[in-house]
Amino acid sequence: MFRSQIDENIELRLLEEQHAEAIYRLLKENQGHLQAELTWLTDELTLEDAREYIRAGLARQAANNGLRAGIWLHDELAGIASLHSLVWADRKASLGYWLGEAYQGKGLVTRACGSLINHAFGELDLNRLEIQCDRENVRSRKVAERLGFTLEGILRQAWWTQGRFVDEAVYGLLKSEWHAAAT
Repeated sequence: MFRSQIDENIELRLLEEQHAEAIYRLLKENQGHLQAELTWLTDELTLEDAREYIRAGLARQAANNGLRAGIWLHDELAGIASLHSLVWADRKASLGYWLGEAYQGKGLVTRACGSLINHAFGELDLNRLEIQCDRENVRSRKVAERLGFTLEGILRQAWWTQGRFVDEAVYGLLKSEWHAAAT
């Protein structure tokens, strides 16, 4: 079971079905804030959808194809950090994250993602991580930059969300860059 204690107040924990109500509540309370990035989040979200979200993350981990962890602050679920789209032949994956609005500005995502990057480049021995986000999502882009990712390009009109196409910023980080920055 994946678990990473970041400091005395912040922890990453693999999501389990017992966390369904916490996920459901966080998503419902932050629906307007999150819908632009979480294109699957709809007004009809149910507790069963939250359970399925957790099951999908557990299936991803069981298939050795990533993980979805809750970001816990003082034992309250604040958001999610995940590794997904693993391509073992190329030793690469994508890093994703989202956070409840009340928890922004505390460095939680940056620290949680730092822990996942250590896991990805250490235990999983990946060579490359990517972050893809809406070009206009300044907060998400700043997280990528704080973590040392390099902007590799803008994919024009890459996503359809909320009735419009959005451009996607693509960031990359290599294992050698992460280790060089840590020394």
